[in-house]
Amino acid sequence: MPTLSTLHGLARRPATALTVVAALALGACGGGGDDAPDGGSGGPTPSASIEALAGDWVQKGCVKTGGQSFKKMLRARVTGANTLYYAEGVLSFGGNGCEGASVLAGPSRLGTVSFDRSEANGGLAAHWGVFRTVTGTRFGAIWTLRSPPLLCLLGDEIPSIQPSLSAVSASLGTVPTDNCFVR
Repeated sequence: MPTLSTLHGLARRPATALTVVAALALGACGGGGDDAPDGGSGGPTPSASIEALAGDWVQKGCVKTGGQSFKKMLRARVTGANTLYYAEGVLSFGGNGCEGASVLAGPSRLGTVSFDRSEANGGLAAHWGVFRTVTGTRFGAIWTLRSPPLLCLLGDEIPSIQPSLSAVSASLGTVPTDNCFVR
């Protein structure tokens, strides 16, 4: 399969859009879970500052296939008062348990996220905003932090259909923590 960098001109845009949509769809796959919205930690309230989202994050769960395994890697960098640069890559492991040495492919820039508001309360912080892909497509997005640091991304609409922390908490109840990211 050709890499995006080997595609020329206008062929790169649909391929990039397809990659972004696939990544968002895979990351948003729910399936329920018994974990409390805050991971059951009873830990301190996560920060409502977008600075708490910045840095490198690694998918908590492991995707196993044949003799290999994989984890997504997310990189967020603050670029403005309410804006993040957003990139993702893939860590590949030689065995099927996501253990030992890994090779990083990427990360590749997916776009930017501009947050409209943030709110935190009792083990959960939510950051509502708009994700703008590298091709200019816009999606509603909610980035959440649970305690201990667990970053989960939720798809949303513009305007938000999850306008409160309680609505976000209910949505997080359907997202397996293995789809989220840890430091």
